[in-house]
Amino acid sequence: MKYKSKYTAKKPFLITYIVLCCVCLGLVVGRWYSVIDADYVFINAEIHSHLSNFVLSMVFYLAAGYAWLLVGVKFRYIAVLGIVLIVGNFICETVMGYMNTVDVMDAVYGTAGTVIIFAFLLITNNYGLVLTNSEES
Repeated sequence: MKYKSKYTAKKPFLITYIVLCCVCLGLVVGRWYSVIDADYVFINAEIHSHLSNFVLSMVFYLAAGYAWLLVGVKFRYIAVLGIVLIVGNFICETVMGYMNTVDVMDAVYGTAGTVIIFAFLLITNNYGLVLTNSEES
């Protein structure tokens, strides 16, 4: 069985998607380089300590949301996914202290990453999608 996407992204939006993926990769490399060099701090100490949550939220929402856009999932479900990510961030960083160090700033950084990707997905949904030929070969 073949699966085809319902939409394709216009070139500027595809380039933006690739740039966002590269930014996420760069942030992860910058953050985890400190495992090798303990004196290395990316940007500043506070941002450096919260980058993991920021990038994880961005990467997950970017991958899932973009894929959902291309297959034609209604945008309200993509928005609900973003809300679930934000709520999940706050629950994990406050209530689940037995599994994770309680740190509300981690949840705030995760929320910021989710909001950035939400803005990209919303703009892409409104201006960047082109219907593909859905003819079966």
